[in-house]
Amino acid sequence: MKRPRETVDAAALLARETRLVPFVRERWRLLLAYPAPYRVGMSSLGFLTLHRLVSTRPGWSVERVFGEASASTGRLRSLETGAPATDFHAVGISVAHELDIPGVAELLRGLGLNPRRRLRRGGPLVVLGGPLTAINPRPLAALADLVIIGEADVAMGQLCDALQDGLTAEHAPGALGDLEGFWWPDTGASPPPALRVAVEHLPAHAALWSPDAELRDMFLVEVGRGCNRACAFCATSREAAGRCRVVAADRVLAQIPARATRVGLVGAAVSDHPELSEILGPLVEGGREVGLSSIRADRLDAELVGLLARAGLRTLTLGVDGASARLRSQVKKGVTEENLVTAAELAAGAGLRRLKLYQLVGLPSETDEDLDELVLFTQRLSRILPVTLAVSPFVPKPGTPLAGAIQAPPKELERRLRFLRKGLRGRVRIQPSSVRWAWVEARIAQGNEETGEAILRAWERGGKFAHFKAELAGEDLPGPSR
Repeated sequence: MKRPRETVDAAALLARETRLVPFVRERWRLLLAYPAPYRVGMSSLGFLTLHRLVSTRPGWSVERVFGEASASTGRLRSLETGAPATDFHAVGISVAHELDIPGVAELLRGLGLNPRRRLRRGGPLVVLGGPLTAINPRPLAALADLVIIGEADVAMGQLCDALQDGLTAEHAPGALGDLEGFWWPDTGASPPPALRVAVEHLPAHAALWSPDAELRDMFLVEVGRGCNRACAFCATSREAAGRCRVVAADRVLAQIPARATRVGLVGAAVSDHPELSEILGPLVEGGREVGLSSIRADRLDAELVGLLARAGLRTLTLGVDGASARLRSQVKKGVTEENLVTAAELAAGAGLRRLKLYQLVGLPSETDEDLDELVLFTQRLSRILPVTLAVSPFVPKPGTPLAGAIQAPPKELERRLRFLRKGLRGRVRIQPSSVRWAWVEARIAQGNEETGEAILRAWERGGKFAHFKAELAGEDLPGPSR
């Protein structure tokens, strides 16, 4: 997991950014950190939204740091002023995924802070938040002074108020009173329920964007939070996270600045938005390029695909998620072969160039017959449009109906990937995710406070798969108790 630390030219990046809120150095300072390179963090709507929320508070300034060192000093310093972490009242780190946790440790060390909470003395309050906290925050206990559980849109302002009132890493949890969603691991208390903000606090949107981000020059805005589908494997489905909160089209459009020529519509179920055409229409008519973070095959029609093509879409990306019709029914995916074929034909008719299909391998009860069906069906789609098949091993996630399912062993998953490669060779481009790191992800996902210590030990030993295997193998998916 350890990678050579990349370097950045902060001045060059800042000069190329488009910023709606000017940077002013204020009395109260937050260092907002992302445990990945600039190009990745600057494509995270959650990270950018927290930046906007705090930077628009009177008396507060926000500076950023990413998992990259300064090209001039070789150290991790804030992008805006080159300040060290000790100059800030708090360091807020966004954690999106289980495999980001070693990167958090690397980030803290690069900032001159001990990654282990219990060994830190003084310095800024280290606050962890992000999507991972709503799934299982317990492995973060080894690193965080404080964890914001779930959606931090409102809680971030409450934290800023507490910092202004004198909150530090040495303060007792009572400093936050009865506020919901805050977890102090040092107390030994269980994490509270995940925060879910009301729709009036949405949509999340950015106040800056960059040509150096993965989503190049793209202004990001949320169209809804959560998903009303019931996919049994998904941590954002209504089964795991509650029903979707949909943002009205006029509120979405009101957030998009005139100078944004590329717009990214973000959400777990963008194509399910009841007013999607009302959002896309004005943007396309205004000459903007538009990208969607999620598209469902059963929601596509000629009008929508035509709008997407006019908005610059060249590859239609769809989630298949089950190797056969039987498996898709079993996990309540709700997408049929007919839906997928129709989507491919609509895409080809609109001039799109490629299909990209996301596929899970290793779902409970999966057999070679299911994989045979996937091979034949993918070949059929490839006769309509060229296909890229992105294959990920199934990882059981807490809170989902499949939380207790057993993950297939790595050797078996590798065999199934070879099966697909052989069946699709020369016809379909396959992009497999790592089977070994999926094994690590599953153990962290179902882990507890001790898992966090095991992650740190593996990271200290070198951060390779063998180190994680040695540290996590004995845990045998203990499962979080929330």
